[in-house]
Amino acid sequence: MKKLILLLITITTFVNVSYASFPVTDGMQNEVIQIADEEPNTGGLLFAVLSVLLSLLSVLFIFLFIGNGFSHNGNPFPYLLLTIASVFATIFSAKEARKRGANRSNSFIGISILIISLLLIKFLIF
Repeated sequence: MKKLILLLITITTFVNVSYASFPVTDGMQNEVIQIADEEPNTGGLLFAVLSVLLSLLSVLFIFLFIGNGFSHNGNPFPYLLLTIASVFATIFSAKEARKRGANRSNSFIGISILIISLLLIKFLIF
């Protein structure tokens, strides 16, 4: 009998103590957070300028590649790698400028400078 009373007291204590320790409301309170769908021009012009600078840098590396190839003990291979890397960086930055909201003409100025300079170098060499 003692054990049964002790069990009932223990169960009653657990039932009374095991309530939530935070306030529970009947209805749910939801806060609506609106995120603007349209972000302002974030860096589109910056990437367009970067594309132009990288295209001019790739032209410089092309001239260094050609000059080192004609020198006696020159090693043109590093300049070839730098040229290829700067050409890919020009293309990437032009695409990133377009994606970030720059005009189509602004974003592809670097690529057009690169193409024109490569054509001029081709006519200079041959």
